[in-house]
Amino acid sequence: MFPNAAGATEFLRAFKRAVYPDDWKSLRGRPLPPVLLKTGGEGARAAQRWAQVLRALEEALRLDGRKAVSYARPQSWATGHPGEELLTLHVGRLLPVDPPRRTGKLKLRDFELVDQLVELARAVADEPDLDVPELQRSLSGRRLRDSVYELRADKADGGVLHKLAQLATPPEGAGAVVTTLVRLFGKPVCYKLPRRIWAWSWKRRLLKSKKYGWYARWLHISSPTGTFFDRVSDALTPQAVAMRGSAEARERALFELEKLLLRALLGDLHRRRAGRFGPWGRRRRTRRVVLLALPPNQANEAGATDAAGEAGTGGAAEARDVVRFLRAYRSAIYEPGSGSLLVFGVGCPDGYELEEPGQEWDWQRSTNLAVPAQQLTPMTPGRHTPRILQPTVQDADFEGGGLPVSALRPQGFPWGPRPEFGTELAAVTVALALAAYFVADWRQPPPDTHCLDGSPVAMRVEPEPLPGGPFAQGVLKGATVKDEYDAARQRIDELNERAVAAEKKGETVRKVVYLGSSVSADPEEAEYNGEVPELRGIWLAQARLNSEAAADPENSKVRLVVDVRDTGHNFKNAERVAQQVVAETKEGQKYQDHRTVVGVIGFSESRAETKAAAATLNDGRVPVISTTASANEMQEAGEYYRPLAPSNDRETRVEAKFAHSGPIIEESSDPRKNTGYCVSATRAVVVKDPTDLYSDDLGDRFRKNFPGPSSVMEYPGGVASSAQTAEKVCARMNEEGGQRTVLYWASRVENFNAFLNDYVGRTECAYRNLTVIGANELTNSALAGKFDFAKKWLRLYYTAHVLPVRHEDMSGEAERFTDHYAYYAGEDDPWFNDGHGPLGHDAVRVLWDATVDAKQSSEEQVDSVTVKSKLDNEIRFQGVSGVIHYQKANESKPPLDKALVIVRYAGNSPGLVLRCGAFSLNDERDASNWGPDGAYDCPQDTPN
Repeated sequence: MFPNAAGATEFLRAFKRAVYPDDWKSLRGRPLPPVLLKTGGEGARAAQRWAQVLRALEEALRLDGRKAVSYARPQSWATGHPGEELLTLHVGRLLPVDPPRRTGKLKLRDFELVDQLVELARAVADEPDLDVPELQRSLSGRRLRDSVYELRADKADGGVLHKLAQLATPPEGAGAVVTTLVRLFGKPVCYKLPRRIWAWSWKRRLLKSKKYGWYARWLHISSPTGTFFDRVSDALTPQAVAMRGSAEARERALFELEKLLLRALLGDLHRRRAGRFGPWGRRRRTRRVVLLALPPNQANEAGATDAAGEAGTGGAAEARDVVRFLRAYRSAIYEPGSGSLLVFGVGCPDGYELEEPGQEWDWQRSTNLAVPAQQLTPMTPGRHTPRILQPTVQDADFEGGGLPVSALRPQGFPWGPRPEFGTELAAVTVALALAAYFVADWRQPPPDTHCLDGSPVAMRVEPEPLPGGPFAQGVLKGATVKDEYDAARQRIDELNERAVAAEKKGETVRKVVYLGSSVSADPEEAEYNGEVPELRGIWLAQARLNSEAAADPENSKVRLVVDVRDTGHNFKNAERVAQQVVAETKEGQKYQDHRTVVGVIGFSESRAETKAAAATLNDGRVPVISTTASANEMQEAGEYYRPLAPSNDRETRVEAKFAHSGPIIEESSDPRKNTGYCVSATRAVVVKDPTDLYSDDLGDRFRKNFPGPSSVMEYPGGVASSAQTAEKVCARMNEEGGQRTVLYWASRVENFNAFLNDYVGRTECAYRNLTVIGANELTNSALAGKFDFAKKWLRLYYTAHVLPVRHEDMSGEAERFTDHYAYYAGEDDPWFNDGHGPLGHDAVRVLWDATVDAKQSSEEQVDSVTVKSKLDNEIRFQGVSGVIHYQKANESKPPLDKALVIVRYAGNSPGLVLRCGAFSLNDERDASNWGPDGAYDCPQDTPN
């Protein structure tokens, strides 16, 4: 039974997800952090606890009396020499034992060779009658080659080598002639020649192979001479000599041997990795797990030995073996093959010295198992110090029955890999024969011209409250949009009051200012505004992060107070409010409490007013995280400004490629004759407002990126009215070639509604098919059903910042957000698929992470200055809207490859047509292509 600790259920789910991930490609990539679960206790009680947890985890890895997953408990094979056990030896020997049903044997050829070499070296080192020169001769490359080859040739299961060796020996009772012939030709041909070829194959495999030559890559052997056994002799001989020295020298030698064994094991695991092709690769869909007992790093305590049983005996010597293994694993954690391994230790890791210069760990300690459940994600090499997770299970959690752990059930197969391989080989042979037969009549298939309608997603949510949240279900609902806005502000005010009260008890609290526009009491006008979902996302982030800070026993995190400021209709007072915030920020630095401003979030629109306000805050040295303001000109505000949304340049590059390459325009102009087949756009008409910073920038960039001819119409900033604009657009559609013209709407959403009404009511193009591409500005009206009257003839595509709710590629963080959102705002909320809420949530998270980092660096000063310094470092985390990755010295650019989608308006449920960018830290299938069979590339940001 697993201890029923806080977050235990989520932790066990994360453990199973790590062992059997949703995406098998993650097994070929980045490694997971090792987990050292601290169970506490003393003496026999400590051993009983770690044995209980290890048994529970082992139960999850077994099914029907055998392994469901390849795993090893190396301490169960201890040889009785505590302090000198090379645990990697036992890991490599145990992983292939009892393979999961119908998956084939796990072959570890490199490891088996190094295993034999290391055992030979240890045996020679422990031979008291050999002096150093004799030891060196015994471990020469030729001696090692001959010894290992002899071991394999003598084994009955030695395969071809054993059978050839038998041919080199005269059979019993053979005559003199036969014996003479065998001695003259048998040994040179059947023993010495195969031995030479065998040694050459190891050199080619481990020293010359660019893909799998781990030994040459590890020791930087660029021009190998001699055999592999000569090179490994250079490594083994010094360690064998050192093992005869002092205790410290012997320990260093054992550490080097542990590293050698581990590199060989990882090399084999890399070869035996998961794959799409081949029956063996398709069966490798789980990580190999190493379960370690972590005895206390001290002398055995009374009673520990008998109680520990299969988990290990405890004591400093056994702990030294574990420390040696974990240090060796740290040295190779980013090597190929490590992504398919999960190291999980349970016991008393306090006092373990796992670091040495250049081989540090980023320790992630926690008392709530839900925290490491979120942190058990792949690590990126070269960007961060590798993490090591050390959650703690409290004494009280071992009381009671605990949680039963169900067994993992990886995908099963009706037969083993060999029969499947035979079947596939036969099928391929038949397919090649048929292809050869029909090749004379082969023609290039026509391109797929089915309209890009997207796939509507059935919105299924599971409303769930925030953990420990005291708020009632539906507290964000309201009769009108203004009521919902007021409800969100009230909830934020309540959290602010609790944060100030917590500050009086010694917790750290800082202020974040939100700058938003007014929400009109007019329901029609209010629906265009994204303030309500944005405030809801901010409140959800504040509640969650403040809860994490409250649960932190070390008080190393920070609670946030969110000060909501109304800057007027369309942000008309934004600059004046920004000046007030600058003054308050300077004044609040001396208090270092909830009055101290650490940054500003907001600016959901790119306008001249918001650009001026951002510049004011930059000049006042106040960090700004904007939500959905995407105009490139906003980035001119200065280095204190950070946008979250993809820039207009990135967005229009995607849209222009989509319009010119994708089949999006119906072949017929009559919606009654729609066939479901479409053509791409060869011309574009762009409608923009030259007086609007966002609209003008967006329209110009689309025209620049669209490969075909384009024309521009200025509305409403020009002289044309909505009716005149509708007539001009209709005229362009009636021109020769107008059938393949797309309308790109860069103006604001309220103007689009007026245009549609006049297009259908005042022009001869009424009720004809019209294809429109718009930006995120159209999302709210589309979701509110404003275009339902035109859905029969309007083919509308628009961009969004999040995947449709419950899309199969949604990250766990996004699903969690939507479940919380549904609980408090209702499952029928019109803003479910709007990006303002997720981006508001992520903006708070960015500032909170930087504020916590600043607090942990300097308790005395946590303000806008220190937070800005942390924002200048690399920031990378899983956000609700996708991966938030600000590079080091990012200046004022958006996150790298920020997620972007194009959705087709389809009434109640949007249909996802295209997605580009980084959506999940755990997903190596981040969208880099779109279209049928991924025919078109997504634009990629250039890293610093």
